Amino acid sequence: MRVLLVDNYLDPAGGTHNFAPHLSGVEWRHTRPTREALPALDGVDAILMTGSGANLADGYEGVDMRPGWTGELVDWTRRAVLAGIPTLGVCFGHQVLGAAFGEGVAKAKPPEVGYVEIRALAPDPLLLVLPSPFTCFVSHEDEVIGPGPAIQVIASSALCKVQALRVRGQPAWGIQFHAEMSQAEGIELLKYRAEKHPELGLDVDSELAKAHLMAQVGPKIFSRFLELAQEHIAAAASSRV
Repeated sequence: MRVLLVDNYLDPAGGTHNFAPHLSGVEWRHTRPTREALPALDGVDAILMTGSGANLADGYEGVDMRPGWTGELVDWTRRAVLAGIPTLGVCFGHQVLGAAFGEGVAKAKPPEVGYVEIRALAPDPLLLVLPSPFTCFVSHEDEVIGPGPAIQVIASSALCKVQALRVRGQPAWGIQFHAEMSQAEGIELLKYRAEKHPELGLDVDSELAKAHLMAQVGPKIFSRFLELAQEHIAAAASSRV
């Protein structure tokens, strides 16, 4: 199985390092749409899309980034999903799916930051590997507005109604929560958000005390996505015989 990791990070280091540990055992490569044109879909069996410092809600694409890359990514993702390519978007990647198939993306009021409790709303093959509720790290200032007819909301939290979604009829999911996030990067984001949004009253130490609760979320959800992608590829191949 050939997986394409779409690394949407704005900073030069990128976010590939957070996802690489979850891709052992499969063939994968990454692309940086902030800096290069998105590749053709030929030869792509599954897609993972990372978070980003970009904001779809206010049109911010990042300083010195390739102009128009966010709109290109939304269109490219729509084509990929409609072509039946298994896709999982995380945070910004989740919002790209909301922009492509739902009612769009808006500013979160208030932003959601920290280790939050997330509850499944409907049985779904991706989330069945996790208990309900489960705890995971979140850090976002944008959110998917409403599902629309093409999207099913499959999980929510107290502050975010669309914490996870699925594109109806397609092997495509979005998760607003950061299942891939390391504790070190989580600490940096908590401090950044606490300083940027003092009105949230974030207690960084209290939040970090909950970090251990998400230890298995990433390994379970990414391995489950790859399993579902492989099942979809096998079923598609069988139907062509």
